[in-house]
Amino acid sequence: MARVLFVEDDKDLAIAVEMALEAQNFIVEVVHDGKSALDRLTFEHFDVAILDWMLPQMTGYEVCEIYRKNGGQTPILFLTGQSDVVHRVQALDTGADDYLCKPFAYAELMSRVRALIRRFPKMENQVLSLGYLELDIQRCRAKIEGRDVDLAPSEFALLELLMKHQGRIFSADDLLDRVFKLDREATGEAVRQRILRLRKKIDIDGRPSLIKTVKGLGYCMEEGVK
Repeated sequence: MARVLFVEDDKDLAIAVEMALEAQNFIVEVVHDGKSALDRLTFEHFDVAILDWMLPQMTGYEVCEIYRKNGGQTPILFLTGQSDVVHRVQALDTGADDYLCKPFAYAELMSRVRALIRRFPKMENQVLSLGYLELDIQRCRAKIEGRDVDLAPSEFALLELLMKHQGRIFSADDLLDRVFKLDREATGEAVRQRILRLRKKIDIDGRPSLIKTVKGLGYCMEEGVK
């Protein structure tokens, strides 16, 4: 499923758009300020980013400009009340791929998001590997020493996040925010139980687990962890 980053400081609008995108089977992450948006775009993979222009801490224009100067390639759609030609030209010249003015029709927004996904094939490595584990991002398949492993969508998303940032520690709150957003009733204990079930599926008897628990901090993936 395609991942969408939606950046909007109007929280009511953010919820409405998030629900509309999820209804179209997109995985959505919402942030409400420019600095958080730039952080997510820099360190995470998204198929499309939807930016408002006026944001706290850093404008959408600044986010787009810095991200593009640093080589970022995620397609960017501006969704903003700045409807004048000057702002549209500025956005497109700095690297935006599309521009939609508020108020907007939800059907048009969904159509534009799908169009951007079709136009821009994924640039990331489609197969992640760590030790005996391989993750095929495009086909959503996991293999242990060549053997297929049956994973739930949330388990696959959890592995994808940890494997893309090997050695980086994610707290339970981080994982709730980034992986389990669609499960409104998920808790820190639910994350712990999911980690335990995932270990049972991917661990090999007699070999160190690839998923490490860092007491008091969270979880990470490393090869050779005891």
